[in-house]
Amino acid sequence: MRRSFKLGAAAAMLGAVGGLMLSGAAVAANKKPVTIALFVAIQSNPVEQMIINSFMDVAKEDGAAKFVVFDSNNSVQKELANCNDAIASRKFDAFALKAVAGPPIMACAEKALKAHIPVVAFGVPLGPNADIAKRQIKGLSASVVEPANYSGIAAAHLVQEACEAKHAHPCKVIYTYGPLAFDFAAISRKFFEETVAAKYENVKIIAEGANNFDPNTARTLTKSLVQVHPDVDVIASDGDLGAFGVIDGLKDLGKKPGKDVLVTGGAISKQGKGLMEAGEMFGSTCLMPVTEARTSAEYSILAARRERIPHPDVEVCELFSPTGNTPITAANMVKFTPQW
Repeated sequence: MRRSFKLGAAAAMLGAVGGLMLSGAAVAANKKPVTIALFVAIQSNPVEQMIINSFMDVAKEDGAAKFVVFDSNNSVQKELANCNDAIASRKFDAFALKAVAGPPIMACAEKALKAHIPVVAFGVPLGPNADIAKRQIKGLSASVVEPANYSGIAAAHLVQEACEAKHAHPCKVIYTYGPLAFDFAAISRKFFEETVAAKYENVKIIAEGANNFDPNTARTLTKSLVQVHPDVDVIASDGDLGAFGVIDGLKDLGKKPGKDVLVTGGAISKQGKGLMEAGEMFGSTCLMPVTEARTSAEYSILAARRERIPHPDVEVCELFSPTGNTPITAANMVKFTPQW
């Protein structure tokens, strides 16, 4: 019942906001034109590019809104500099802010708010607590996020399922992760390790390494680690991009992904789902970048026009995914449609 209620509330929320945007698109001439600064963590990442494209789609549908992209390139200092430049320019009616790291970027949001610029946080919780979707800064217009702790916990559960499928006792696991300067990767890794240690004593993490969300880096890393640990049972990645490189690296070594070694990913993609269907990837975790971006874009436009935002605290997968925050495997992947 609780799940049905949440999905119903989510649908109602999207309907309400989408209705506002759609009705306005037909009469853009009657809308206040607004320009919004869109701060992204790293523009070159394909997930981030999908997010940017979704923001631009919403602006086009609105007809009187414009988003200007500021790329942080995974640097807190760059994001703070971008923020200061955007405030000083006095060109923006609102900020849509994805933090590279929540705590240090709080200063950006607080400075913008003091300058009477509304701020919508998206993607990563903005504040000292990385585990919650609820707004943590007084005056923040909305928070539309996917807390990284959910990703790490789901990745640990997914690895346990893979170990059970492999009938490995103990189960030897290699874990690869994105750039630790990016809060999402660092926090996800922390909760992955803590969940494994607390709940799954059969799982033994025998090696780790950074894949930097890059398939080529992951491919090279995989070959290096597997040559040292040829008896590995499962290789886990915090993102599908890493898993793609793992699969290629295993093939380079003459091993069969999905048979000799089970591979898990994260932030499920269309390519990842195809690899799951082919039996080369065991599973992935939830990420809904288009839903996150469209909701954030619509909220940012409402904030820029000083209009009311319904349901301003949003945890994306919990509200919108038919599988919630649980891992996505062959058992339930028919329910989930990847968005990138």
